[in-house]
Amino acid sequence: MVYLAVGVGIIVLFAVSIIVIRNRMIGARNLVEASFADIDAQLLKRYQLIPKLIQIAQGYASHEAKLLEELAEKRGSIWSADDQFPQILNKINVIKEANPDLKADLNFEKLMTQIRETEDHLLYSRQFYNGAVEAYNRMISQIPYSFFSNAFGHSSKRYVQATNEQQNIPTS
Repeated sequence: MVYLAVGVGIIVLFAVSIIVIRNRMIGARNLVEASFADIDAQLLKRYQLIPKLIQIAQGYASHEAKLLEELAEKRGSIWSADDQFPQILNKINVIKEANPDLKADLNFEKLMTQIRETEDHLLYSRQFYNGAVEAYNRMISQIPYSFFSNAFGHSSKRYVQATNEQQNIPTS
């Protein structure tokens, strides 16, 4: 009777150990997959954000370029027509009041900040993914996990790495 209880206890302990090992391996694999999905989310954000920011900044720059051209034209006409000086000065003031401050510089600065933040988040996502891959690969290659990794369908994952072209310093 005692032998039977010990035998059942060992079988239960072995089954619980296998369940715990399998669950830890699944958790580690899910973390790798979720962190890879985070990289995709950051890439999607960059894909959607940057063209919109560029379009907004170009719109402001175009508007301000037209405004500055008009102001330069008005100033040029001041020197050629002294008798129209008060009228031209009033037009310049109306333009200035309609556009109290030029914002292209601020928008370009915001654009660069958004791009830098997006690239930083992408970098952090890649670093987190590589850390998760390292932990997962280490887990499935260590005992006791290595005994069960193939049986449970676990294989090592690849790190995010730069291609040879991406390792070169851009020239333009």
